[in-house]
Amino acid sequence: ELEGQKTEQTSRSSSILRERSSWEQSSIASIVDGKRNGCISNFMKGATAENVAPRRKPLRMKKNQELIKLSLNAESWRFVAYLFFWSMVILAITLTKTIAVGRLKAGPEVEGDQCGPFNQDTPGKGLGFDFETESHLMQTFGFANICANWDYTPSREIVAMFYPLFEYSLLIYLVLDFLTIALSYKRGELSKWFWNFVKICFPIEIVLCSWFRMIFVVVAYENVAGHTAGFLGLQISLILLTIKNSLYILATQVSYNFIGGLRNTRIMTITYLISNLAISFAKVTATVHVVTYGEGASWTLRPVGSVVAGQVVDWIWMIFNAFLPLIISFLRAKSEYALDVSIDMKEQNYLEIDFY
Repeated sequence: ELEGQKTEQTSRSSSILRERSSWEQSSIASIVDGKRNGCISNFMKGATAENVAPRRKPLRMKKNQELIKLSLNAESWRFVAYLFFWSMVILAITLTKTIAVGRLKAGPEVEGDQCGPFNQDTPGKGLGFDFETESHLMQTFGFANICANWDYTPSREIVAMFYPLFEYSLLIYLVLDFLTIALSYKRGELSKWFWNFVKICFPIEIVLCSWFRMIFVVVAYENVAGHTAGFLGLQISLILLTIKNSLYILATQVSYNFIGGLRNTRIMTITYLISNLAISFAKVTATVHVVTYGEGASWTLRPVGSVVAGQVVDWIWMIFNAFLPLIISFLRAKSEYALDVSIDMKEQNYLEIDFY
């Protein structure tokens, strides 16, 4: 019996030691993870009072200096972004019509040179071609969309330098729009599921809008599929933006007086959402086919009067995603509060040394 009791005590002691060891290991792991997270957090927060680098004290110290205060309206920035987009389009069309078209028609500087844009089987490698009827996008899609105007030198290079004005304005809008929705959620205007949806959409929109610049990196006459992929990303981002903005208006029950109050606001929002999703589905389907197979889908090449089906889809898509947002953002900017942003910094640690 004594031996049995000793064996049982030994077994219990071993079990306690194992549990204690497991607890200590988990505790150590949590402490290490906490320190790692703390290090990252502290690094992002910058210096503390103990390790901040001191600096020379100004000759004339300003007391009670005010914070930097900004009023930033998300929809105003959206309006600015679309203004820059259409300015970019006008610049591209001007450069293409006045310079690029003539150069393409004249052919390569060195006769028979098949490099660059003069690499098509039609009208023939090393030969000049007509921009309106024989451009690379025209032969791939069956029509030349608005992007064709910045596909060739010197339009591509000059427009690429102007493009950041549109891109950065659009990214600023996305950030401000996200913060506006975040504040609405904190006030209790929005549901938890919608806030989670917005948090998923936001990084996707930022990345895809940033990747749109690849239209200038991957040249259309060298890789049509790769060139179009950047445009596909923007289309997906705009779909998410349409859904997000429409659901936000419906969820918060905004009543815009310029379209007749709450009821008309809801009717217009739902109509716009359904219509835009329908045309965007057709547009994205056609674009995915080009990215996947390097050629236009057969249904987009079917004649519709004097044009093809793809051209009609493109026109309607541009109305819903490039023209109407310009108007909508202008009206919403005049109907919604701006974000009030205050920027401040802790007082510096000044050296008690006279440099003067």
